[in-house]
Amino acid sequence: MRSAYDSFDDSHTDWLRLLLNRILYILLIAAILILMICWFLPLLKERQKQQLALQTLEQQLAQEKLINRREQKKLAWIQRDPDYLELLARDRLDLKKPEERIFRVEPSPGEK
Repeated sequence: MRSAYDSFDDSHTDWLRLLLNRILYILLIAAILILMICWFLPLLKERQKQQLALQTLEQQLAQEKLINRREQKKLAWIQRDPDYLELLARDRLDLKKPEERIFRVEPSPGEK
């Protein structure tokens, strides 16, 4: 014979089982999310490092292109303009023409 308490225990047990199942599902989903974060976080950090390295290399490339452009202009002047070539050679070799005075202005040590 079943008493009123038996039906109370069954409904209470069902409710408790449902609650525990929901908690279990929530904990399982949370654990999966944590595992995914732990797996992807190092990959994201590595990607950020690589992007920073790429930006640095792009800046260096831009600087090198600027230097290359300057040197290309100098080369064109040297190849096309004999007066510039003569001026450059005399400047580097510290030579002068007769009756020519050379004044050199050296920067102070603080300006370098």
